[in-house]
Amino acid sequence: MKTLYSLLIFLLLPLPASALLHYQGETSLYEDTVWEGEVLVDGILTVAMGTTLEIRPGTVVRFSRFDSNADQIGEHELFIQGRLLAKGTAEQPILFTSAEANPRPADWGALNMMMSEEGQNLLEHCIVEYAYRGFHAHFSRAELKNSLFRFNQRGAQFQESEVSVENCEFLNNFNGLQFRDSTVTLLANNIRDNNWGVRAVFVKLRLEGCEITGNRVNGISLRDSEFIISNNLLSDNRRGLYLQRSRGQAEHNRISGNREHGIYLEDSIARLRENLLADNGRSGLKVFNAGGQVAGNRFSGNHQFTLVNAGQDDFSLEVNHFAPQGPGILDQQTRAGVGRIELAIPFSQLPAGNQ
Repeated sequence: MKTLYSLLIFLLLPLPASALLHYQGETSLYEDTVWEGEVLVDGILTVAMGTTLEIRPGTVVRFSRFDSNADQIGEHELFIQGRLLAKGTAEQPILFTSAEANPRPADWGALNMMMSEEGQNLLEHCIVEYAYRGFHAHFSRAELKNSLFRFNQRGAQFQESEVSVENCEFLNNFNGLQFRDSTVTLLANNIRDNNWGVRAVFVKLRLEGCEITGNRVNGISLRDSEFIISNNLLSDNRRGLYLQRSRGQAEHNRISGNREHGIYLEDSIARLRENLLADNGRSGLKVFNAGGQVAGNRFSGNHQFTLVNAGQDDFSLEVNHFAPQGPGILDQQTRAGVGRIELAIPFSQLPAGNQ
């Protein structure tokens, strides 16, 4: 009898903070909730409008794999219509990961923000891995800080949203960041060894102080966008900066060692000032029916050509600096059917050390 009484007392005691919290099936949170310890999401968990989910430092959130249509994309996820506050610390980051013994990208869906504009969503000192879309926002506002996104199909993706990403790492995802119809600020991020680095369309982008390196396609690809791109390192990508039908300025960037072109302007108008374009595989700058101002840049050691005009329109440069004995120009003087490249000072007239 005494043993049974002791067992009943034990069962009535509150569970320790480290006990597993388990959500199954399609479940919703309608009251403000705090997570800490171990959490298993074995379904789709919705944070309803007007509700805040707070996740404390050191919490581990695992998602089981479920693929109902055999498309190789896991469907279990967090679906945020209220607010997510996931604030870890450097010593105790929050981990969002797969529950599978042998995890792989797209085991689970996303940290999915949908019309979550009641307050700023925050991920700080988090690790997000093995998701289809590590972070996803649609009609939402969010801030990502000091976090690592790795081994995801897409590190971060957002549409019709306002997002700030600062001091984060996007490593070994298929796509690092992709977004459209959004206002985006990227500050001091490391975007490395993805298939695409940054890929965006119809956006207003400020990108500053980032290192975008080793991405298999392009470091930065923008289409139909407005941009301010400054003080970044773009290196060892296929193309460093690829701009299509876009308008803005790129200043004080180091764009070097990319396998094709340092900068490729296609139907774009750009102000390019005081960038270093060095050691790129095909050219420092390629233009296709583009315009703008190109001044004060330093071109050095680009392999096939310093400058390439592949369009029909002429393209003019102001005074720039060219390394001695660098490769020449590809334009209508050497290729029929394309426009001219006009230098403020022809190569032949540049003073020594400025050629």
